[in-house]
Amino acid sequence: MATAPNTRRIPFTESQKKILLALAIAVGLRMLGLFLVLPVFTLYGLQFTSSRFLVGLALGCYGLAMAATELPLGRLSDRIGRRKVLILGMSVFSLGSLLCAMPAWLPRSFEIGGLIFGRFVQGIGAITATAFATVSDTIPPERRSTAMAVLGIPIGASFILGVVLGPMLAGRFGTPSLFWLTGALGLVTVWLLARYLPDIPPRAAAPAPLRQVLRQRTVLMFDCGGFLMNTFMASFWFYFPLIVTGQHGLGMTEYYTILIPMLLASAVTMFAFSAGADRGGGQWLAATAFLILAVSALLLFRPASVGLNPNHLSSVVIPGTLFLIGFTGLEPILPSLVSQSAPPNAYGTALGSFHTLQYLGSAAGGALAGELSHFPPAYVMTALMAASLLGLVLMLAQPKRPGSRAGSPAGRVQP
Repeated sequence: MATAPNTRRIPFTESQKKILLALAIAVGLRMLGLFLVLPVFTLYGLQFTSSRFLVGLALGCYGLAMAATELPLGRLSDRIGRRKVLILGMSVFSLGSLLCAMPAWLPRSFEIGGLIFGRFVQGIGAITATAFATVSDTIPPERRSTAMAVLGIPIGASFILGVVLGPMLAGRFGTPSLFWLTGALGLVTVWLLARYLPDIPPRAAAPAPLRQVLRQRTVLMFDCGGFLMNTFMASFWFYFPLIVTGQHGLGMTEYYTILIPMLLASAVTMFAFSAGADRGGGQWLAATAFLILAVSALLLFRPASVGLNPNHLSSVVIPGTLFLIGFTGLEPILPSLVSQSAPPNAYGTALGSFHTLQYLGSAAGGALAGELSHFPPAYVMTALMAASLLGLVLMLAQPKRPGSRAGSPAGRVQP
């Protein structure tokens, strides 16, 4: 006789809570360092060169460096342990931040090169895959989506603080002060990780061969979903300031007036998505989130088609809120599905491949948005809707694995 699926929620243990807190603080401080400089980086780079291409290269090489190192560092963490790689990555990130504060000390012809080099070093210290792999090591699959959502809280909070405080601090103390602060926050993170994160030894079994991990259809499917998600995300943030400032006259220091309510709404739905994924609905919820992204693209670029007044801020707030709901819903679910589809001795490798595709999606989204900005809005709207619908298809196309049942954890591979 069939038994009802067990959906009882298992509480986190005290040890798991401490690990999640240490990781959340580490990820939050690192992301705060990133978001502080984003609103003012272009103006900072133009102090050292008249070439906007070189400034764009300095901005973008951070993501490319992360894409190049997430997989190797994730795989290294499978071999030597997560704690060592997290401390190494944050130390390198802090060094790169300090280098980014120093271009004005160099000869004029080397200034922009120094900034590009500093940004590249920042990106090499990639810890995202390793942090999520640490969650996979310590949290059972039944609570993994919720645990990964916990890591999303400081990311959202650091975004708000960074966008609000960055321009204010740069205006008062100069933009280099943001990089000095970023470097200091990174060193604080190193201390927190060394002090509070237990040194969990790596699994006795050797990591699964790289080819074996990357040939798994489910892992690749979710990796592609991460690429499409970040392509949409980067394109959205490229257009966001152009729309709210260029069309609605909202100053950068006023962004928080619309971002805070948007982020608060998405914080609530993020945990609803995570709870549903923990009960076995991860793939369907991920598909729903991609559908929400498609709707947000339509509303952002064609608000009048659904009765929104293009001259009112609601034409940005409503699609922006939908974007954040879809994005923050996918953010914890997709890496959880990747980890549950990967061999237990290859969490770092599998999540490294996922975050590599994510960062490549960020680079592709920025380039796509920049190129399509020369055309009517219908072009970028169509591209983003196509990316979202492709993500929806990928989530629904995953085959049902033998031994799975309605109440099994989202995407879990049965032994």
